[in-house]
Amino acid sequence: MHSLLLLVSTAAVLAQTRAQLPLHSLVLYENGVGYFERHGALSAGATAEIPLEAGQLDDTLKSLVVVSEHGVASVEFAPPLAVDAARAMAGLPAKEAEASLASLLHSLQGVDVVVSQATGANLQGRVIEVTREDGVVDKDGKQHQDATLLLFGEAGLSKVRLTDVRAVRPTGAAVSLAWSRAVGSTALQPERERLVVRGASGGGSVAVGYTTEAPVWRTTYRLVMGPKPRLQGFALVHNDSDEAWNGVKVSLASGKPTSFLFPLAGPRYGRRDLVAPEDGLDTAPQLSTREAREHLRGSLEVGGVAGGGVGLGGFGTTGYGSGGGGMGMVHGMVARGAGSGISSTVLEDGPTPLEPAAVSEAGDLFLYTVKEPVILGARKSALLPIIDGATSAERVTLLDRGGAAFTAVRLQNTTPLTLEGGTLSVFADGAYAGETQVDRVKPNEVRVLKHGVDLDLEVTRSTRREEGQVRRARVMGGEGARVLEPARVDRLVHTVGFTSRAAVPRTVLVELPENGYRVISGGTEDVRSPGQPRYGRVAVAPHAREDVELVEEGAVVERIAADSLSSSRLAELLKQKLADDVRATLVSVQTEIVKAEQYQVRVATLERKLAELTSDLARVRENLSAAGKGGATSAAKELGERMITLEDELQKTRTEHQTVQGAAAETRKRLLVRR
Repeated sequence: MHSLLLLVSTAAVLAQTRAQLPLHSLVLYENGVGYFERHGALSAGATAEIPLEAGQLDDTLKSLVVVSEHGVASVEFAPPLAVDAARAMAGLPAKEAEASLASLLHSLQGVDVVVSQATGANLQGRVIEVTREDGVVDKDGKQHQDATLLLFGEAGLSKVRLTDVRAVRPTGAAVSLAWSRAVGSTALQPERERLVVRGASGGGSVAVGYTTEAPVWRTTYRLVMGPKPRLQGFALVHNDSDEAWNGVKVSLASGKPTSFLFPLAGPRYGRRDLVAPEDGLDTAPQLSTREAREHLRGSLEVGGVAGGGVGLGGFGTTGYGSGGGGMGMVHGMVARGAGSGISSTVLEDGPTPLEPAAVSEAGDLFLYTVKEPVILGARKSALLPIIDGATSAERVTLLDRGGAAFTAVRLQNTTPLTLEGGTLSVFADGAYAGETQVDRVKPNEVRVLKHGVDLDLEVTRSTRREEGQVRRARVMGGEGARVLEPARVDRLVHTVGFTSRAAVPRTVLVELPENGYRVISGGTEDVRSPGQPRYGRVAVAPHAREDVELVEEGAVVERIAADSLSSSRLAELLKQKLADDVRATLVSVQTEIVKAEQYQVRVATLERKLAELTSDLARVRENLSAAGKGGATSAAKELGERMITLEDELQKTRTEHQTVQGAAAETRKRLLVRR
């Protein structure tokens, strides 16, 4: 069979080219959504398009805000249809059915079409049926049936073998529309979507705002070290649409408002029962309707068109975003730039007006407003400057807990901006010095960022703890979970050996492992920001070889569980010079602990005795059994008496063991009475 092509005219469904409502401002968020705002003038009855990417229609509809001088007549859109729904509305066979020219032509039964033949003139008429008729006789004399299209038109009844059909075109606009939507619903490359805003009778300016998916914006920094360190920051943004940005005001929000996907655009249908009128009469023969026939056969599926295809499984659920949220989270996020004369007419409760390159706090959000309106082509990306100015940065060597030395910078955010996390490239002495990553830094916060290995400094490091004397002792906790808490002031002594091959002095920041301490000698404690590591600052002279003891002091509360208390540990504590109340507490605890340990010694002795008695008793029983079998009466009698004695002694030992164990437990319990 020749290759066949079924053409469906879509001329009737192609939308006329309309002017687009210009994109005016854009706010991008860290969670992959963007707030788009468009402004323009519409005369009475005129229309303007809002172009959307595939899958963005549902997002736009659920967050759309429209403000105009005299209102708008409507906001129109072509709703997406599920594949099954679109095919059912076009009368096409189910998508899982075998597709052929015959089956597709069968779905055009009763429709006016124009048929182009391989030879001969075009035929026009209404499709009656696709039948099988006798056709070609093969070499064996067998006759094969060919599929034949039957048409009825002005020329009467016509027959066309499907092998001669080159194209079939429905002449009705409704059929063409239905077929076009069915074919579009199965496209592997989804069609672009759009909204059409129609001006009201009064005309005037219109502003439209909506939220939908947008690429996540990211930050990247460059730090140039020198007499006056300079920090440059750029935002990496992407225009992933087919629409160019022409002078768009771009703001970048640091927050992550909730946003979710929701199938709103696609039509939904309820199901109704087939019920006859009360008088039992219809206006047409009921059996002539497809609904009745399908109902009688039981093949009409319930739950939506064509088996529920327009429900949640339809195309309307398709989206390309992340997160979840509603329009309520967008309020207060539109940045207004006074420098460009751009202002939001949609969301009036936003942050205060922003000067070019200025910032604004909006609740938990932090907004950067790009100084210049952005010009960016479709499917293009750009680095937009958000920071460029002097900052506080110091070159240091970072000595980590493991003793490794790194070149680093101590960066303090002296800008009024919150620096979002991103990559940081460091340049020093006119050359690239390394790169690192920085987390979110609020104004005045400090970060120590390592960006390379320090090859000019050899370092050794060791740490020892020096316990201080007990300054307070108390028993804390509840029943079964009590502990002795001796409080003291300990010292951590970090011995650091430096060998410097550098011709310039070095500032070394020694990372300190524990919180709750403060540096008291050997260096100074560096100011840190919440959640950041602690550092001790040490100066190293050029070409120096020296050892430094960096000493920290901090309060320590030791927690000794009741079951772990020992008289030897308490004796060590009592050797110290203690306050009278602390000594009295420890002596009282020690007294009870000694008693408990004595009981424990007795318990251990009794446990050994129990083991010996149990073993002896088992051996006597074995001997008694052997004596009984051998007829040794006197020996059996003696062994019997021995067994009774052992059993009595074993029972007494068990009783004593339980008593002593209980006394030991009670003693420890008494010492843990809250003091």
